[in-house]
Amino acid sequence: MKKILFSIVLLITLVMTSCDKNFEEINSNPNNPEVINPELLMVNIIRGSVNNLVGDGFSSGNVLMQYMTQVREPSIDRYRLGSTSTWDNGYANLRNVQNLLDIANERGLDNYKAIAKIMRALLFSRMTDGYGNLPYREALQGKKGIDGGSVVYLPKFDSQDIIYAGLIKELKEANLLLDAKKGLIKNDILFNGDVLKWKIFANSLCMRLLLRRSNKVDPSADMREMLANPAIYPLMDVVAHNAALKYIEAPNLFPLTATRSGDIQYVRLSKTFSDKLNALQDPRLPIFFQPTPESVTAGLPKYAGVLNGETDVNLGSNIVPKSSAIGLMFYRDIQVSVPAQGQIMMVSELKFILAESVVKGYITGDAKKYYEDGIKASMDYYKSVSGVNISATATYLNQPGVVYNAANALNLIGTQRWIALFYNDWQAWHEWKRTGFPILTPSKVNFNGDRIPVRFLYPASTQVTNRNNYTEALKIQGPDDINTKIWWMK
Repeated sequence: MKKILFSIVLLITLVMTSCDKNFEEINSNPNNPEVINPELLMVNIIRGSVNNLVGDGFSSGNVLMQYMTQVREPSIDRYRLGSTSTWDNGYANLRNVQNLLDIANERGLDNYKAIAKIMRALLFSRMTDGYGNLPYREALQGKKGIDGGSVVYLPKFDSQDIIYAGLIKELKEANLLLDAKKGLIKNDILFNGDVLKWKIFANSLCMRLLLRRSNKVDPSADMREMLANPAIYPLMDVVAHNAALKYIEAPNLFPLTATRSGDIQYVRLSKTFSDKLNALQDPRLPIFFQPTPESVTAGLPKYAGVLNGETDVNLGSNIVPKSSAIGLMFYRDIQVSVPAQGQIMMVSELKFILAESVVKGYITGDAKKYYEDGIKASMDYYKSVSGVNISATATYLNQPGVVYNAANALNLIGTQRWIALFYNDWQAWHEWKRTGFPILTPSKVNFNGDRIPVRFLYPASTQVTNRNNYTEALKIQGPDDINTKIWWMK
């Protein structure tokens, strides 16, 4: 009896041990792996972030900076700005970026860690430039607190000076981390795994942030260090260095192609932009926009815009035939492929940054050459993407209103930067807020006391769920109003 009982116990023990050995294998889901490889996050991070830039650029950036105007339901034109979706979209994308950073940290994957830091800098910078103070150091800590501390559900708002210092630090760290010897970067739809291009982007983005806060913090030392060490801090220099997402065939189409043609026709060329480009006979105008339907019918194609904030009486049904729609490079019909790219940062912008920095004495160099190189780089880019044979000819560069003049340099640089930043997120808006160039007249009819807004409102959800920290942020920054200047503007 004892032998039988022993045999039964032994059999049960063996069975349980066998089951225990295979438990994890049996209970794992091959379709939902617990270990995520970083390359699985790359596409969503890049495409999701850039798609938001493209969408925001068309819906509000182009209108605020008077590239385009709304001829039906002109809410942005009349400065009913609200909070926009940028806050929620930004933090949604940043959660994926944080996952990438966590994985890269755990596994010692420096190149992915660097990319996460660059994307954090890109996304946080566009958010803080739109809202001002916001959660940065305590943000994205739903799983763990800062330095592995407790979970943070209601993050504090950081002041913009702290955010900027942190982002510049992250970009410098990313530049030093990136190394082609540290492994391949997979699923990189922006630079195809080119480590050098990521370094160039990181450093050029750093230059943007250094200049943007220059009214508060002298950028001279940082800029001069970078320019003196091109091997360590490579910068954008040719069109091939542009940070611009290339869209291909369906389903990865330029985001604007998801819009109905009926909606596209009610956002037209702005008179401010058309007057400037027509006066300069700018060869980019036929790429940016189409001739008015009325002029095409008459056999004399021309480009005409509508005044931003035009009165309702003058926004009748006949306004569409008399004004220009966005160019075929950007939209042809719903779900039809176009060559337009999602612009993040272009070499033309970097050249204008350098030109302005020379004029202001932050760096040494030839401001005129940087300025003209910026114009050339913009036209070369549109030539390469659109297929239209344009260039910055001597005639264009030497005409009144373009020819470099040291006495009027900042106005000239600001105006050409504005042209080059067409349909690039809100970057022209941020530069206008910082410099006052180009000189713009507020919309004819507006609900903001003839003032162009300088920030978005915080989302209502944040005001309710994170009320105490929201209230503290306003004590530092000022009222939650579209006219409250953010830190680097003051």
